[in-house]
Amino acid sequence: MAKSKRGATTSKGHRSRAEDALSRKAVQHHDFIGEAGKDREKSRAVEEQRMQHDRAEVEKDVVREMEQEFEEAAGAREDTRLADVLNFPRPKSLRQGYEILRERGPAALEILLDKAEQRLADMPGPVKSAVHAGERAVGLLAAPLRVGVHLIADALRTPAQMIRLLLVNRRTA
Repeated sequence: MAKSKRGATTSKGHRSRAEDALSRKAVQHHDFIGEAGKDREKSRAVEEQRMQHDRAEVEKDVVREMEQEFEEAAGAREDTRLADVLNFPRPKSLRQGYEILRERGPAALEILLDKAEQRLADMPGPVKSAVHAGERAVGLLAAPLRVGVHLIADALRTPAQMIRLLLVNRRTA
C-alpha cells in the first residue's frame, strides 16, 4: 500500500475519501440537472399562462377604451345642445353677466333638468323616492332664502341707484 500526501493509504482497489466525496457530489449534481428539466417545463408552463393572462388583460383594456370612446362619441351628439347653451361668454360687467344668465339660464336649466330626469329614470324605485323627498326638503329650506335674497336686493337697489347718480353728477360737474 502506498501512502498519499495526506497520510491515507490507498490501494488499487480502494479510492480515497476525497474521490468518494467528489463522486457523491457528481451524482448529486447529475440528479439535480436531471430534475431541472421537469422544473423548466413547469416554469415554462407557468410563464405561458402568465403571458396569456397578460394578453387577455390587454385585450380587455383595449375593449374598455373602445367602449368609452363609443360612449363619448354617442354622448357628444346628445351633449352638443347642452354645450351650445352652457358655453357662456365671460361677462365684462355684473350687468352683462346678469343679462347673459337671464337669456341663457332658462334654456340651460331645462337641458340640465331633462338630463337629470333621464338619469333618474334608470335608477331603482327607492332611489327615486329618496331623490324626490330630498327635492321637497331642499325646496322647503330654500324658500326663506329666496325671500331674503329678494328683500335684500330690493333694499340695496335704492342706495345703489343713489351712488350711481352721485358718480354721474361728479363726472358732469
